[in-house]
Amino acid sequence: MSSEFETCRQKLEDLAIYYKNNYGKRNEATTRLQLIDRLFFECLGWTKEDVILEESYERTYADYVFSAPRKILILEAKKEGDYFELPVGKEEIDYNLGSLVRDYPNLKKALEQVSSYCQQRGVPFGAVGNGHQVVAFIATRNDGLPPLEGRAVVFESFDVMLTKFLQLWKALSKPGIEKQFLKYRLVGSLLPVLPPKLSAKIPNYPGIKNRNISQTDLQIVSELVIEDITNVQEIESTFLDECYCQSGALSQHSLISKSILESRYASLFDSVSPGPSTVPAVMKGEVSPEMLSEAVSRRPILLIGDVGVGKTTFIRNLIKVSAKEIFDKSITLYIDLGSQATFSNDLKSFVPEEICRQLRDNYNIDIDEYNLIRGIYNVDIERFSKGLYHNLKESNLSLYQQKEVDFLEEKVGNREQHLKRALEHIVKGRKTQVIIFLDNSDQRDELIQQQTFLISQEIAQQWMATVFVSLRPETFHRSLQVGALSGYHPKAFTISPPRLDRVLDKRLKFALKLATGEIQIRSLSNRTKIHLKNLASIINVFLYSLEKNEDIIQFIDNISGGNIRMGLDMVKDFIGSGHVDTKEIIEKDDQNRQKGFGYVIPLHQFLRAVIYGDNEYYDPNRSPLVNLFDVNHDDPKEHFLLPVILALLAVMKTSGQDGGFVETSKLYDKLQGYGFTPEQIDWAILRGHHKKLLETSARRIPQIGQNMPVSLRVTTIGLYHIIILCNKFTYIDAVIVDTPVLDEISHSTIHDVQNIIDRLDRAEIFCSYLDTQWKTIPENITEFDWNSLSFNLKEEIRNIRNKAKSRGITSTSQLGLEF
Repeated sequence: MSSEFETCRQKLEDLAIYYKNNYGKRNEATTRLQLIDRLFFECLGWTKEDVILEESYERTYADYVFSAPRKILILEAKKEGDYFELPVGKEEIDYNLGSLVRDYPNLKKALEQVSSYCQQRGVPFGAVGNGHQVVAFIATRNDGLPPLEGRAVVFESFDVMLTKFLQLWKALSKPGIEKQFLKYRLVGSLLPVLPPKLSAKIPNYPGIKNRNISQTDLQIVSELVIEDITNVQEIESTFLDECYCQSGALSQHSLISKSILESRYASLFDSVSPGPSTVPAVMKGEVSPEMLSEAVSRRPILLIGDVGVGKTTFIRNLIKVSAKEIFDKSITLYIDLGSQATFSNDLKSFVPEEICRQLRDNYNIDIDEYNLIRGIYNVDIERFSKGLYHNLKESNLSLYQQKEVDFLEEKVGNREQHLKRALEHIVKGRKTQVIIFLDNSDQRDELIQQQTFLISQEIAQQWMATVFVSLRPETFHRSLQVGALSGYHPKAFTISPPRLDRVLDKRLKFALKLATGEIQIRSLSNRTKIHLKNLASIINVFLYSLEKNEDIIQFIDNISGGNIRMGLDMVKDFIGSGHVDTKEIIEKDDQNRQKGFGYVIPLHQFLRAVIYGDNEYYDPNRSPLVNLFDVNHDDPKEHFLLPVILALLAVMKTSGQDGGFVETSKLYDKLQGYGFTPEQIDWAILRGHHKKLLETSARRIPQIGQNMPVSLRVTTIGLYHIIILCNKFTYIDAVIVDTPVLDEISHSTIHDVQNIIDRLDRAEIFCSYLDTQWKTIPENITEFDWNSLSFNLKEEIRNIRNKAKSRGITSTSQLGLEF
């Protein structure tokens, strides 16, 4: 950057000399060609690819629209004769725009014009220039101050530009605009502080939701039976036989199209960093034969899958069921780097030692056993006997034997090479193959993940072993760009999630067999067995509810977003939730069964357990649900920015070959056209990505400004939020505590309340507040319609109010049991 800075300074000196030697009253077109173009393209680091000339928007034309890469600066060009003078003796370049324009009506008109262009297009910075003078300011503000009442940086001549070149560079160069130095100079700490969220006024927020003894016991037992016990070796084969669901089956409840589900990993790579070919690990219900044949390729077999899709379960099923005949004849070593290697940062020593341990414990092969060592190094021992100490064999046998032991000790001491030789000996001697799985490295930090692949690559290339490595797509992509994978060309096999409804049905029925004792577990304590009856009852209720209430499985399916582990966790957490009276649910179910039907869990009852978790109040950092209406700027329309982004991603036209992705640049153009600034859009996209409401092509992690990914795609989580949750009182009631209310009157009337009627009143106030803020949204926004959602929400609030009053209900926990 320093060389570019100095080059541009020299170019500005040349331009200043040219101007002095060619002074004259140029018209606007000539001013642009001879002065403005040279100033910005030669002296301020912009390229002609960064700018659109005479950009049209609603019959207005902006002279220069600069992008980096989103539209960020508009320059209005004036002819050389339109100039202004500044007060004599003032050396600073910061000016109050109000006083500056008072004496120069043409300048005021130009500033108003460019300010209008910026606000129409959502562009933050505006400038007016006549070739040798430039005024730059913040044209789109979100602090309530009119742009022309703010401040500006003013460069009144080329001499000032040269003298203050560092300030000019920071204010108007491409690097300076990207880093928004102009904003920090002119506004700095004057940006308004948002009104405090309601959560800031709640003591001990977010609080802990207490459980009664029954709920606590159920929580412990459900954790044990639904999750932990399925890993017990005693029942592993039974579990896999009854519960395993093939990956790749498309969801029946997803809010996104099947074509997008099918292309889950289609955009894992892009033209910037093309990756290896990816092949589904399962095709037409069968394990890909190509994956098994890849074992002879002398490279690791990579298993790529998102978090929670079941990579580990896929491996377990591959070993025990799908390819059982292969693995039964092989020496199979499974290394869980997520749990087993937690305290080890030196994988180069941990992995070999763990392989040795498993050979010893699982296959009764001790590579440090004397006879095996002699077998491994038989050829070496023969060569040794003919070497330097050959004569000692007859003259001093004991010394010879000591030398031989020293020789073997050195061999065995190199643990990595010793293990390599041992595996070669075992493979040749037993005529079998060694298969090693390195699983869950993506639960560790970046360094461990890189080391895992390097180790797997070395084993696959130099050892007589087949190596499987499981990774997340993000890890795989980053490694391919700059990490361990960058020097290799591996083939990857993708693992897509199975159908969640089938997984839940099988897992709950299996848990029911464990709870009723149909499947016996010797290790279960008598105390645990006491509570299994209640667990069996609540599992029966849940199975019945999944059958009768499609809303629940739709919620779990879409919010989990293909993360099967997360879906199961929702069910486990519901069973032991402090927000759910499971005792009364069981009693209600018993009563209904006598009438010929069971109790059906309503969506809002399940939703409460998920949205609050272990907390008394909604906490955005812990809840899987996202507060759509949070804001980062004092701009009322920002309450709807994230929903609008998600809606746009859902409806913007695509080519049909892109897996549902939308070009980021087109999204910014659309949103800036609605009056949102790049800074606001950046923040919303980053938040949406962090909360998995949207995803990026090539699994890139978005960063502010120029590092934004090329394209974006809405997820099922994002769609469920804008289509379903916005209509729900339970959701609105929760996120109220986390939303800054920008209107003083509404802010003063929203309090922490507990009674259901008071909560309904508060939700109505909040809904009306959002209705008012929606009026600040441009009328041409049609992709997201808050008015219809607000109508549905008010209808639900009205229905709940009527039922609560008629039945004397005072708390939200009673709602689920009554309706």
